[in-house]
Amino acid sequence: MNPLTGKQYGTTFPVVSVNDMVRAQFLLLNHLGIQKVHASVGSSLGGMCSLTAAVLYPERVDRIVSISACAWSHPSSIAMRYLQRKCIMTDANWNKGHYYDGPFPKLGMKLAREIGTMTYRSGPEWDTRFGRKRIDPNQKEQSLCPTFLIESYLEHQGEIFSTKFDPNSLLYISKAMDLFDISEDFGSLHEGLSRIQCPVMVIGVQTDILFPIWQQRELAQVLQEAGNNAVTFYELNSIYGHDTFLLDLNGVGAGVKGFLETHLKETGWLTKTSKDVKVNFSHTKNCVYY
Repeated sequence: MNPLTGKQYGTTFPVVSVNDMVRAQFLLLNHLGIQKVHASVGSSLGGMCSLTAAVLYPERVDRIVSISACAWSHPSSIAMRYLQRKCIMTDANWNKGHYYDGPFPKLGMKLAREIGTMTYRSGPEWDTRFGRKRIDPNQKEQSLCPTFLIESYLEHQGEIFSTKFDPNSLLYISKAMDLFDISEDFGSLHEGLSRIQCPVMVIGVQTDILFPIWQQRELAQVLQEAGNNAVTFYELNSIYGHDTFLLDLNGVGAGVKGFLETHLKETGWLTKTSKDVKVNFSHTKNCVYY
């Protein structure tokens, strides 16, 4: 609520950045009397926040884990989030963000979530899970209504999310992710990441289409080039895409647990598959095993 008007801010609230979010987190730590954290761990937007924490407050973070994130937002991810925001903002009920006393922009939220769901999971998972299975295998006459199970899955995901989350909150968080760029305040990506001197674990997923694996490889490589000698890269061969950090608890959890409990002194480059752990020596001389 805006104390000056007695009404919801809506879109009169200023656009926030990842830096703003992290500064707010550290104001809370100040309030709680916590001077230093053992680790800042986050995935997706949280992975952006964990990196930012170590850049803005290098003396207050002992180590960081960045999962399925990046050092700056790339055009492909920005484009996907733009379309989600457009779905909401073109819903007539959105009313330029002032919908709190009127009809809820449910259709826009539903479409935004359906697009988002496509970016969170992967084709290999859906091939295994849905294939070309039909909603009604016995249907004789076809129509323009949903035919395949994958269509009903997207419909369901959009429906259950559409009234659970505030549309303006989604817009603001989405925009903050688009604006994320570690290099912005430091002249270059190398200069910005050079502020991170604590051990870093970067985790990526080979089937992630929202934050493709090359973005985590880039992050790990630039960290090393910027002078960090304690970078571990953990690559997961999971079928779950961007949502792997929510679903593959063994794969992600094992890596994070080992990193948080290890006094890391060497540079690691790990590639984990479902059957074994492969080590890629093309980017580093040393490797840390978990």
